Amino acid sequence: MSQRDLAVGVVNQSYISLLESGARVPTLDVVMHLAEVLGVPMQALATDAETDAGPSAEPDPEARSAESELARKLITSSALDQGDLGRAERELTEAYRAARRENRTLAVVSRGLALERLLEQRNDRAARYALLTELVDAAAATGVPEALVRTRIALSGAARDVGRLAEAFTQIELADQEIAQTGFVGGAEHIRLYAVHISVLSDAGGGAEVPRIVDRMLAMADKLDIPSICGRAHWVASIALARNGEVQRSLEHLRAAREMLANPATSLRDWARFAAAAASALMDAEAGLPEITSHMLAARAAMAAAKSAASPSAAASLEVRYALATGDPERALEIATSVDETDLLGIERVRFVLAVGRAQRRCGRVEEAVGSLRRAAQLAEAAAAYQRASQIWREINDAG
Repeated sequence: MSQRDLAVGVVNQSYISLLESGARVPTLDVVMHLAEVLGVPMQALATDAETDAGPSAEPDPEARSAESELARKLITSSALDQGDLGRAERELTEAYRAARRENRTLAVVSRGLALERLLEQRNDRAARYALLTELVDAAAATGVPEALVRTRIALSGAARDVGRLAEAFTQIELADQEIAQTGFVGGAEHIRLYAVHISVLSDAGGGAEVPRIVDRMLAMADKLDIPSICGRAHWVASIALARNGEVQRSLEHLRAAREMLANPATSLRDWARFAAAAASALMDAEAGLPEITSHMLAARAAMAAAKSAASPSAAASLEVRYALATGDPERALEIATSVDETDLLGIERVRFVLAVGRAQRRCGRVEEAVGSLRRAAQLAEAAAAYQRASQIWREINDAG
């Protein structure tokens, strides 16, 4: 097997060479990938060869700890396989807390990142952000640049999701500076960094920088030539370009993303997120109703099947915006009464309040509309989405 074959999709060929020479210590994510590709247990790569202590030797504390750790991993893995995310979260949370109590930095980071991925899967944005905020210092203490960059990229996405765009930009800038010292260069994690940067820029209001970063991300994804990664890159590109007003280019990338993601390897949850994000972006861009409706119908079906893809309030908020897009502001306001606004975070909340204001305006409730639009602008400013806030303030002037 070549170094390129072993690296595919996660790290690059030069990083494998550094591992072989002992110049790099792999993160848990990388060890898991290598073990899967090589078809060997993780322990064969992550621990020294075992020695025969003889039949009468008492098991040492480290052996008992390893056995306990293996049992916990098996329980967690089984819970995930069965879809019991609550049990898996409890097991991972206890493992993470135990590592912190014992001051085992490497275990803190590896377990914390595993828990972070589960929280993302459960759509628990606030808990994920709190965890990663705590985890970034531990990642820095490991001295492993991959651990720190991986944590920064996750934290930038989590900060975006809770409406802390200024913090998201800070983490993106730091990760961009540090990634050159890692084995992530040119790989899937590098593409993920571009994707988060693009999404944060889009939430902030877009701009001329978005298409340039989109082009760099797509070129890097094309070099990897892995359908799932390329599909996600086109997904991010389509949504960013729609929100940047480039509807035709957005539709081209949406079609490419659909073709690449419509395979058994794409989870139902990811498909639901893609369909909902596409419908949302097309509504932001005021695209044609047939295109919006096509993606809205797909989003409804996928979200109904993958219940963890969006909260009830997030799904209802999307319906409010769709009713408005179809020219039914009364229906939009009726649906809005079922939305718990506190359940919406960041730019999601801005979009909902903005849609309510626009619906009120179309129903002739001008005073209420101005109040809602003003609140939407203030929420955008609080999230550091100043360009978006400026657009809303201009809309308020027109309404007045």
